[in-house]
Amino acid sequence: MSETDVTLTLSDEERALLFEILEERHRALLREIWHTDHRDFKAFLQKKERVLESLLSRFMANT
Repeated sequence: MSETDVTLTLSDEERALLFEILEERHRALLREIWHTDHRDFKAFLQKKERVLESLLSRFMANT
């Protein structure tokens, strides 16, 4: 996966909303993984979850 630097200037309200959206999507993704029986689809969702976790970690580190 290639990386691209992105700089985004957000107000405190925008930052809080974005974090809330990312956290909710993460919880929904974990529920979806839990309820998925198809092995290949579960692996696909787990990969997305790892990317989202990384994004959340970096977001929190820069807040």
